[in-house]
Amino acid sequence: MDIKNWILETQEIEDIKSISENGCVNGACNDLIYYEDTVKFYDDHKDEIWQLLENETEQFGYKTVFEFMGTWSDYAENINSDTSFKNLLAWWSVENVCYQILNSEEVA
Repeated sequence: MDIKNWILETQEIEDIKSISENGCVNGACNDLIYYEDTVKFYDDHKDEIWQLLENETEQFGYKTVFEFMGTWSDYAENINSDTSFKNLLAWWSVENVCYQILNSEEVA
């Protein structure tokens, strides 16, 4: 199951809006609160997450994914382990896809 379908099956529209506006921080996405859950999500979706990262990197004109990620100062400064890295990317991907869902013709 891809990230979009995971979101549509696990989140209510109000939650999708909240995640899109506020991010996953502070439990906005009940299914991705604990590291155990975010690491599993990352591991299950890593290829899609990296494709999203590459697309965004190119879209915003950065040379590398890590240059693009370096602009995420609020979150990137807290990366100090493989677990926190996977957590960040799990949250980022869900936030990104929630935004895409809300701005698609399906929901509009």
